[in-house]
Amino acid sequence: MTDATRRARAGLFTAFAGLGVTAAFVPAVLPSAERAMAADLSAAVPALFAGLLVGVLVSGPLLMHRPPRSALMLGSVLQAGAIVVVALAGTPAVFLTAAAVAGVGFGLVEASGSVAAKAVATGSATGLLSALLGTVAVCAAVTPLLVAAGSDVRPALGILAVVPLLTTVMLAGSASPVTRAEAPARRDIRGLLVLLPFAVALPLYVGVETVLSGWSAVIPERILAVDPGLAAVGTSAFWSLMAAGRFGAAALRRLSVPPIAILVSATSTAAVLMAVAGVLVGSAPAGALVALAAVVVLLAPSYGIILGLALDRLDPARSAAVTGALVACGAVGGTFVPTLILLIGRDPASSTTFFVSAGLCALVPVLMLVASRTPPLTPKAT
Repeated sequence: MTDATRRARAGLFTAFAGLGVTAAFVPAVLPSAERAMAADLSAAVPALFAGLLVGVLVSGPLLMHRPPRSALMLGSVLQAGAIVVVALAGTPAVFLTAAAVAGVGFGLVEASGSVAAKAVATGSATGLLSALLGTVAVCAAVTPLLVAAGSDVRPALGILAVVPLLTTVMLAGSASPVTRAEAPARRDIRGLLVLLPFAVALPLYVGVETVLSGWSAVIPERILAVDPGLAAVGTSAFWSLMAAGRFGAAALRRLSVPPIAILVSATSTAAVLMAVAGVLVGSAPAGALVALAAVVVLLAPSYGIILGLALDRLDPARSAAVTGALVACGAVGGTFVPTLILLIGRDPASSTTFFVSAGLCALVPVLMLVASRTPPLTPKAT
């Protein structure tokens, strides 16, 4: 491994650490911000993912003309600025706008980081992606603890912007072994068929994860009627469970357990437990939270496995061209599913939320079993 590759990998881990801060900061600060503004800010979650979708879509043309490092730096700066504004926001409009901008930065970093990970990975992309997403989970688990400690001095929480800014320090002025993405390979019917199950599974999974992560502080606050400052710990608990699930899956991979086996068994069990949470939320809220905790652990490795399996089925030119599109599919789910739930049930902590999420989750293992029967694409002989 060359020095340039080592620096690129270090920059990737820093960038994904920034993603962890952003992913946890907005949900964790929601209860205290709602109390300060006397307003319902639940819409910040779909706003965050709407911005993420925009960031991913913008990353496509950007990656065709600039190396991933440029998008990583731009996305990190946008996240840092948005974190400061969220910390200082005094009105719902400013808060929601800042959440959307944070999403744009998140999308730029996630898409460009996935392309870079594919380029610098040794062997399967699932390994490096799992490690990067584990880093996201660890940083996201720590962030809400700081939010809980500073819930009464929310403006001071803007200091968390330092984390995404570290990416610009790591990458500024350095040479990257990862160049701009190659021109997209010629589209063909077989290529679309290979990607179709992944393109459907990603928004379903991301939508369910967004319900649990985006409202990870709101759900325990409303179910157990806890103090808004203390409720931020719910987001820390969520990401701690995510870290446990992701590193647990990485351990299973080292034992040569096939990723498709991990994915199918975990998501199937998670769907059942999500439905159990829907049954228990009214009569036994503590039991519902325990079931949801198990769901988080089981679902934790899904995103990295789904995306990694999709990239493993493509040659490098195709993977660079479609990574942004796959991440965009996930962002669509992150925007659409929480919005749908707010329209149907109007309460993130209702049984309707968990029943709808269970149904969507149950479709993921079916789609992945279909995908496993489709042979990968290989580069055409020239």
